[in-house]
Amino acid sequence: MFAKNLLRSTLLFSMAVLPLTSAASSPAVQVKVKPSSQAAETTEKFTPTQLKADLQSLRDFIDATHPDISHSASPQQLAQAFASIENSLTKPMTTNEFWHQTAKLNPLFNDAHWSVNLPEADADMQQLIKKTGGVFPLEVHMRPDGELTVLALAGGGETPWRGATIESINGVLAPVLSRQLLALRHGDTPLNRANLLGPSFQLYYASLFGSPAEFSLQLKLNDKISEVKLPASKQAAVIGKTSENFLDNFSYRAINANTAYLKLGTFYWPDEQQIGTFTKEAFTQIQQSGANTLIIDVRENRGGNDSAWIDHLMPYLADQPFRVGSHSKKKVIASRASATEPAGLVIESEFKTWYQPQLKNPLRFQGKVVVLTGRRTYSSAVQFSNVMQDFGFAALVGEGSYARSRSTGGIQFFTLPHSKLDIIVPRFWAARPQGGFTEQLLTPDWLMPDDVTAPEALVQAVTARLQPQSQ
Repeated sequence: MFAKNLLRSTLLFSMAVLPLTSAASSPAVQVKVKPSSQAAETTEKFTPTQLKADLQSLRDFIDATHPDISHSASPQQLAQAFASIENSLTKPMTTNEFWHQTAKLNPLFNDAHWSVNLPEADADMQQLIKKTGGVFPLEVHMRPDGELTVLALAGGGETPWRGATIESINGVLAPVLSRQLLALRHGDTPLNRANLLGPSFQLYYASLFGSPAEFSLQLKLNDKISEVKLPASKQAAVIGKTSENFLDNFSYRAINANTAYLKLGTFYWPDEQQIGTFTKEAFTQIQQSGANTLIIDVRENRGGNDSAWIDHLMPYLADQPFRVGSHSKKKVIASRASATEPAGLVIESEFKTWYQPQLKNPLRFQGKVVVLTGRRTYSSAVQFSNVMQDFGFAALVGEGSYARSRSTGGIQFFTLPHSKLDIIVPRFWAARPQGGFTEQLLTPDWLMPDDVTAPEALVQAVTARLQPQSQ
């Protein structure tokens, strides 16, 4: 139900944080953008008339696709932002410059399924590296206040600066710079936007500030600030992105005699039967091991197809009938219109499909299950987590609440005719099985710290907490 192309770099991806700058205005402190010769953009410029036509095309596509704008956004704020952007289109702009204006809408959408993006070719990191000669050399985690933490060298390589806070980049305070990037990022909440921006930091930095050959950094580690110079990297970030290697996304291991661990890094895979083969083998090993507790890790799972977990995971977990939601609202789009459902019609309906448990499945796991949710759990992975929580199949564990539990889906793609910006808009939302309210976030049952620099620490902490129950 929530299928989406997770290979698109622009996609993907709790509230007690510093407020972000309004998307309709400029940050209080601005960093000077590098000359366009260094920026990640083509040099073709479009006239104000063409740009305004693209802006209107964007509005028309939203109107034709989204079932309920007020589900996540304020129609009044969006109207004001559109008017502000239109008033700014007074001179020719490149695609990149136009994106800097229209992407101010992204935080106002408050939905990681709804966004204005650079063209796919411009967002291709290998092409960007080839064009510019290199990109930001570190992989980072970003907080909503703009604080940057070093995770690795670009490409995932080890660095002695792992865990360091970046104080400044090329003489600019890192939080000031980061907040300008956050003002262009889509996502459900400020935390969700920051979590999703970390893996895309190289792209956003290059778009706004260019690609210098060298980066002068101030790094703070163990209360000591060091001056570090690093050359631009020819490696794209890998942390927080879906790997094309199956074994990077799906793995099983026995933590001890009583506890098994299952990593599900995505629900989008070209050959879904491969997932089915993997889960059957994993639950066979779990049964043979005698484990009575199971940890399922979806912290890096940004979604995919519901069928991946309904067909290939729930037969081993469900002990009662379940459904993936309670009710939904959809807009009929032109490609799905019929005589009884014309284009533009908005329909609210109940989820009437109930999936039956396979109680006679010899591999069905009957022990304690916990699901690790995290900073990038989204889309179909949220639906899976909702089902596990609402029907009592598992306890959810995580550090906090990042994304909305009432998810949107059925995302539609559109390319603006002149600038070629890529637009993504959902055509429905679905409420979790127990219902709930629109702004309800996916909230763990067990709140436990999850160190961004040491993801295995949460696994070990949960194992320790479960240990008395598994003896």
